[in-house]
Amino acid sequence: MLSKLSHRELIKLAHRECIPPLLSSFHKGQAGGRVCVIGGCEDYTGAPYFSANAAALMGCDLTHVICEYNAATVIKSYTPNLMVHPYLRMSNSHLPNGDVIKSEMSKVKQLLERMHVIVIGPGLGRDSDMLDAVKEIIRYDLEELDGKLPIVIDADGLYLVSQDKEAQDIIKRFPKGRVILTPNVVEMKRIRDSLSSSCSDEQDIVRELNCILVEKGQTDQIFCNDKDKVLKCEQEGSNKRVGGQGDTLSGTIACMLAYSRAIHDYKIWKPKDPSTLVKEWTDYAMLSCYIGCSVTRECARLAFKARGRAMQTTDLNDRVGEVYAEMFD
Repeated sequence: MLSKLSHRELIKLAHRECIPPLLSSFHKGQAGGRVCVIGGCEDYTGAPYFSANAAALMGCDLTHVICEYNAATVIKSYTPNLMVHPYLRMSNSHLPNGDVIKSEMSKVKQLLERMHVIVIGPGLGRDSDMLDAVKEIIRYDLEELDGKLPIVIDADGLYLVSQDKEAQDIIKRFPKGRVILTPNVVEMKRIRDSLSSSCSDEQDIVRELNCILVEKGQTDQIFCNDKDKVLKCEQEGSNKRVGGQGDTLSGTIACMLAYSRAIHDYKIWKPKDPSTLVKEWTDYAMLSCYIGCSVTRECARLAFKARGRAMQTTDLNDRVGEVYAEMFD
């Protein structure tokens, strides 16, 4: 039972069961996977960068960002390592002649067909057209991709879930373990208040929305439909909280999910001695979330140790590769 394992045992288990080795026979995107972060608007360009950069530093082979048109050039200026696609539009987007510009959903959907994991929410904002676009993306995943493309939902993606009953109904229909919500305490309350009065605790929310819940806090808690599989990440982090720590978490979880899909869904590699504790996709997803929490908290600890109160998001985010190497290499 995963919940009975120590931190060190969970790390070792994830290393053996969830992360494929780097072999010369694998082609680009096969072992490291392809992750796409969907978010970023004119006002918020850092969040999607931090999420995508975290996934890349965790070892993701190909990392994409789908963002609002005016955010694309800014995000591209941060690094040439990410592929940035300006396919989303806000409701006030117009051509010089006054015509309204709509999101280029046909291009978005073509890109989604090549992805292994998507993250929805970092820097998304609350513009109605942007929220409608990501709701259409979630629906496309469910109805055209059979819900097999895992979705990590954070930030304003969680706002959509808490405000839109239709979005909730779509999420409920996904296969188990394919939707991961990562709320903080405020987002958690907003989601709880939006659901039926019978949802009094985390396990009720998980059952209601048919999701995996990563509740961020002093201790990160990970819930699924099985109450006996609750994982708690109590690894030391930092009392200094910076914007972008949640974005780093969403990216590290996404990369781990891509690794897990390579083994569970695509079966590109099989552990020599498979564990009886990791069988279903939910087990892989829970372990992936735990590793994401562990890596992010360790990055925060190291960043605060080095920078103190001057610690910034880049101090944390840029350490993802270093922490991954310490854990697994």
